[in-house]
Amino acid sequence: MRIVLGDGLLGSAVIGQTGWMYISRSKDDIDIRRPSTWKSLIPNGTTEIINLIANTDTYSDDARNMYDINYSAVVELVRFCNNRNIKLVHYSTDYVYEGSTTNAKETYKEKPTSHYAVSKWLADKYIMQHCNNFLICRGSQKPDPFPYDTAFDDIMGNFDYPDTIAEIFVQMIKADAKGLYNIGTETKSIHDLALKTHPTVSRAAAPSHMPKDVTMDLTKMTEFLKDWLDGEK
Repeated sequence: MRIVLGDGLLGSAVIGQTGWMYISRSKDDIDIRRPSTWKSLIPNGTTEIINLIANTDTYSDDARNMYDINYSAVVELVRFCNNRNIKLVHYSTDYVYEGSTTNAKETYKEKPTSHYAVSKWLADKYIMQHCNNFLICRGSQKPDPFPYDTAFDDIMGNFDYPDTIAEIFVQMIKADAKGLYNIGTETKSIHDLALKTHPTVSRAAAPSHMPKDVTMDLTKMTEFLKDWLDGEK
């Protein structure tokens, strides 16, 4: 049995595509920082917990909240999953590669700088070092339809709309992928993506503090899913 934590942009898309059971702050009044609010809601027989809860206020100055949700809560999730023999599926972010290199591979040295990126990176590292059974997927999604009248044309990445990223993410879960994977679609600017749902969106330059290149190498994901889909035929 799989259970999803969170019903935000990506969580809602995953739940909509799969019908998997989920718990969230809006539906169940859970606080991921307080294990007592969610532990009792995990049914016996759960085999996978899919963590889609995060503080994604990318440049927030509230560092404590960022680290409490994105890192400390994940530490508790790892302990819970290990004790219950549950696989932890964790959605991370392409922002861990900010300041890194173009087309970053999973094996590249990350250089996160913002509180958001560092908090997510620390969680990734903790999971990889301490979790008995896990899948980490690094990716990014933008609101659908694109809600703004301008879009950055100088930020490049493998982001896409939630339904598209969710489809890939769900395939990775169903294929029982393990370890760390970059997931996404072809390299594009935010403006390129925005045009798909907002044909009149204007170009804009991103503020200087935002990373301009969070592109990832998707070879590992592509090869894994190809082998899995070939085996399904």
